[in-house]
Amino acid sequence: MGRFLGKFDYSVDSKGRVNIPAKFRKALRPEAGDVFVICRAPDGCLRAYPNDLWEQYEAEINSRPETKENSRLKRLIFNSVTDSTLDSQGRITLTPALMAIAGIKKEVVLLGQSRYIEIWEPTRYDEYLGAGEDFDEVFYKSVETMMGNK
Repeated sequence: MGRFLGKFDYSVDSKGRVNIPAKFRKALRPEAGDVFVICRAPDGCLRAYPNDLWEQYEAEINSRPETKENSRLKRLIFNSVTDSTLDSQGRITLTPALMAIAGIKKEVVLLGQSRYIEIWEPTRYDEYLGAGEDFDEVFYKSVETMMGNK
């Protein structure tokens, strides 16, 4: 499995295209076929999944029982999903609807999140970082949970 790690700042062109860093493109597995699946994500950003990992994620969502909550989740995620194949310049295209959901106008922050890429409007990302707990608090809470020391 490829890993997406790091933070990159880019601009979106007038056609909604944004560069995917060469480091991220190299991490794509052949099974992904140069295709990213882009959808809305929590906290007001977007996620770009390599196609092969999206298929796993989609299968997991579809395997959940039919409940009101699961139906709502499917509607909220699937109504915004779009596929985008990397063009010859290593760019993907964001739809106007996705850009509106994430508040993206011209600039974006791409964050590698191991299995997928988050796409943020920079001010929204800065506000998110400033609104939360500090790194040490989040880190130690997570380590405690991983170690079973709740």
